[in-house]
Amino acid sequence: MRTLTHKQGRIAAFGLAAVAAAVLVGCSGGSTGDGAVTVEGNVPIVYAKRSTAMTINPTNGSPFAPGGDLILREKASPSAPEHNLTSQFTRDAQGVANGDASDPEVSYDGKKIVFTMRCPATNPATVDGAPACTGRWNIWEYDMSTGGLTGGSFRRLTASTTDDDVDPAYLPGGGFVFSSNRQGLTKTVQGNQTFYALDEYERERVLQLHTMDKDGGAITQISVNASHDRNPVVRSNGEIMFSRWEHAGIRNRFAIFRVKPDGTDMFVLYGSQSPGNSFLHPREMDPAGKYKGFVSSDLMALSRTQEGGSLMFIDAANYSEHNTPANKTVSATGGQAEVTEKALNQNRGLSPYGRITTPYPLWDGTDRVLLAYRPCEVTRNGTVIPCANLTAAERASLEDETMSRAERAAAAVQDNAPAAYSIYMFDPDPAKQTFLPVATPPAGFMYVDPVAIAKRDEPNATAPTSVDAALAAQGLGEIEVRSVYDTDGLERNGETMLAASDLPAGCSAGIAKTAPLSAADTRAQVADLRRLKDPADAAYGCSPMRFIRATRVVGPQAGSTAMREAIGETDFEPQQILGYAPIEPDGSFKLHVPADTPIGLTVIDNKGRGVQTHLNWIQVRPGERRTCLGCHSPRRGASINSGTVVDTLPAALNSALASQHQSGETLASTRTRLDASRLVMSTDMEFTDVWATGTSARAPVTIRYTGNANAADDLRTAVPTDGFVNYPDHVQPLWTRDRGANTCTNCHTDPAKLDLRGTISGTGRVTSYEELVLGDPVIDPATGLPQTRLRDGEPEIVRGAALVETMAPGVFGMARSSRLGEIIFGENLKASAAARSAHPNPPASAPDHSTMLNLAEKRVVSEWMDLGGQYYNNLAANGSPVRVARLSQTVFESDVFPILQSDCASCHQPNGNSGAAQTAQSFADNRFVLAGSVEGDYNVTLTMISDVCNGPSSALLRRPSTAPHPSGATGSAAPLPAGSAKYNTIASWIASGCQTQ
Repeated sequence: MRTLTHKQGRIAAFGLAAVAAAVLVGCSGGSTGDGAVTVEGNVPIVYAKRSTAMTINPTNGSPFAPGGDLILREKASPSAPEHNLTSQFTRDAQGVANGDASDPEVSYDGKKIVFTMRCPATNPATVDGAPACTGRWNIWEYDMSTGGLTGGSFRRLTASTTDDDVDPAYLPGGGFVFSSNRQGLTKTVQGNQTFYALDEYERERVLQLHTMDKDGGAITQISVNASHDRNPVVRSNGEIMFSRWEHAGIRNRFAIFRVKPDGTDMFVLYGSQSPGNSFLHPREMDPAGKYKGFVSSDLMALSRTQEGGSLMFIDAANYSEHNTPANKTVSATGGQAEVTEKALNQNRGLSPYGRITTPYPLWDGTDRVLLAYRPCEVTRNGTVIPCANLTAAERASLEDETMSRAERAAAAVQDNAPAAYSIYMFDPDPAKQTFLPVATPPAGFMYVDPVAIAKRDEPNATAPTSVDAALAAQGLGEIEVRSVYDTDGLERNGETMLAASDLPAGCSAGIAKTAPLSAADTRAQVADLRRLKDPADAAYGCSPMRFIRATRVVGPQAGSTAMREAIGETDFEPQQILGYAPIEPDGSFKLHVPADTPIGLTVIDNKGRGVQTHLNWIQVRPGERRTCLGCHSPRRGASINSGTVVDTLPAALNSALASQHQSGETLASTRTRLDASRLVMSTDMEFTDVWATGTSARAPVTIRYTGNANAADDLRTAVPTDGFVNYPDHVQPLWTRDRGANTCTNCHTDPAKLDLRGTISGTGRVTSYEELVLGDPVIDPATGLPQTRLRDGEPEIVRGAALVETMAPGVFGMARSSRLGEIIFGENLKASAAARSAHPNPPASAPDHSTMLNLAEKRVVSEWMDLGGQYYNNLAANGSPVRVARLSQTVFESDVFPILQSDCASCHQPNGNSGAAQTAQSFADNRFVLAGSVEGDYNVTLTMISDVCNGPSSALLRRPSTAPHPSGATGSAAPLPAGSAKYNTIASWIASGCQTQ
């Protein structure tokens, strides 16, 4: 076999990659002497062969399609021999390929490969005398120590018949980290039933990080997110790096996190506030190469990319976000860069230069990256063609966002070509920019997850964090924030979060500022904590921030119906208020929280309203004591509440307390050391200024449901219990409570304006709920009809701003961002101009609405809004429609799933957001997400069924059988007409549950 020349390599590659290859592919290959074409070295590689029939999205944690296998190639060369390592396991009893394999990782000595495999339970192979396959994803290891590349031996490390274990990686010193939906810490067991927590789309069982020893024992869950934690790998410092799905309110993306192998010290590494949506498959670049300190990642949208996007190099050593440098030696922006010569599409839609997934940087001094790449291809009349063959009109059609779904479906050209990823070797050197083909899959398959079979230096094992045994025994951890005023340059908990109405007389700003003391600090100004904690300074009383509220997310349970009706019109999952703690004058707080629980923290003002919304979930392990610098702090460098600042004690401070201060302590540390009971959160908001005396002390704040100093401020309606605020139980009664002439429903009964009555709407919820959280349709003045717009090819009604904001725009607290909050408090806070225009202040002739609700009632409404405007936060409450399903998943897969995929899935897709602004992309209010996995689509479909004995009343049938659907469609028939064959199929499946309940 002859060796290709430089020119011939380019031509061969062009034939593979069509239009993209003209720019992306070059060659600098050589010969090994045996005639095989090589790619700058003889490194063998391993990768996954998977079916292109499979739908893969970031939100699908463990996708599966039959036909997959683990493939080993003896050299990184297109002509090197290729070996299927797993075919003995992935065939069923009839020899049909019904298994799948994924996620290979090579041991530090280069002699073993750990991977995940789902092989059919009917496979006749055995392990230690027992059946080798369970029909679920399990972790396996291939050992080449004695048999070489192709003569190795297998061992199965996990053997679950009910759970899925994926994404394994070797830990230093022995053992493994992997992702799993086992949920040893987060599932619920009631009697003989096990209920698993679903992700925040209510689709899939949540994947969390787990560790195990070298033999598959001692399996331990180390992360507790409300959605998936994926792609764990080990950094050169021994820490675990992974991709975390952050989905709370408007935020819906994957960022890169890091954590110790014991699950402590978890924090975002990069990407929480940076451009782009989802950073997946992060890996460290060669520590001895040009990109030392960098991380490679593929950056993509949440859906419709087949998990492909652009190749990013992230300067994690010098940036915590794209626009947040660690020091002044680097530019203000520059945390991430796309390293291919031509930009690849990071979003949905056509990507003219192709897409990349699963990059693997080589640590061989060349800075090259193994990766999976697919060129831009589409179908024309069902035949796959390269995008280079498109006419200008065809390309314009594919990029036309004004086409309806029907028009798109009828078009001859479709962006639906199989994701036929091939393995390439990429050289990022700007002088080279070569994409060299290594392995091309057979038709109907993709090659992904390439890994070099090569030795790497093993990191030192990270020492476990020392924990407090007494706290651990109570199932608690500790969180200290040194100052909520220590925020980043984007002011996510700074002055921009406040309003003029927050400022007391004599205050021109809520947070005094000064130049940072550290010369390395990249911010122009920081909070002046010396002034903020000095009772003799006017700044002492200017900030309204008084409390921290801790909440935990309540994971929806798999296999339950009617969850979407119960949760309501919000992108927040149900939450439980754990309690409140005071914020000290220097901005510090310290509190005990439940361990191994997804926790949210919200800064609360002096009237009980959230100043900012925490848009990711944090965790502490049992006995862990976590200290954070601040709220949305830059994450690099020292806290501003340290050194001379923290040890400066103004003379006006209460001397009895100040004299007890120890060097380095925040005011919260001093106070809780002297009185440990202050670490326990209170069910009420209670603030007394113990640091100042006389007129300089800030006014006390006490906000309780009952037991207020003035009995008239107590609730007269149902009191929330156990931290759960449910709209029908606790908010609706406020509107109908008898207040004489000022009873809310004396006036607000007009559906055309505002109807606060407790009548039941067509969704099964009380009318007032949807009146508050859904904006009114915008009427076209010319036609008198509702305005419509196209989103994802579907018309929808344009709605104006709602009275209640449920999406946390810009991380503002939602009570302060809601027009309802402004009206009931009589203040202009952070509601949008559109909301104020749509919902102006009540007329002068109306009662003063700021006095109509008492103190406790305002607390209930504010808490309900701040949590996200859910209908039920306690899904098990009396009156909640949530029930355990008795509907067959097998029948769903055979009868219902194909209908949803063919008729509904094109619109009902995950959507994400990008950057610090946290602005949503299209279909922001789509909460029925069909991402293509049977288990996930089954669970989310159950959420749309409210009554199995009255299927037509459920949203699953009611909405698509009613024209127009979606709401903005005009002149179109219902997509699922009542009585049609598909409608009847779904109705029959729903009705089958009535017979067994």
